[in-house]
Amino acid sequence: MPIAAVKKRPARSHVVPQVLLENGQVLQISAAHPTADGRTFGDLRAGDMLGELRIKVVELVTYEHDFTYDILPASDTGYYFAGGALIGSTLASESNNLLCAGRTRSRE
Repeated sequence: MPIAAVKKRPARSHVVPQVLLENGQVLQISAAHPTADGRTFGDLRAGDMLGELRIKVVELVTYEHDFTYDILPASDTGYYFAGGALIGSTLASESNNLLCAGRTRSRE
């Protein structure tokens, strides 16, 4: 799937949920990042499902990178796979807001 948008943000003193999935993949994603089913990564607990994968462990860790990156796939849903799990995009709501604002302006 092509990427429609990317946003890079500084990450200073950033603490994130680190999610270990049953397939062995580890995701470090901001707590407010949406899942595909409407939750956020901050809502996730061991034993929950993330898409089709069970979560084995969730713990808060210090994010060791200088930046976070948000992507928006060029799809109708804004969903994409990370570590084999279907998740949402933080940019999908921004994109929808821009589309709605554009439609409102075009009707005026």
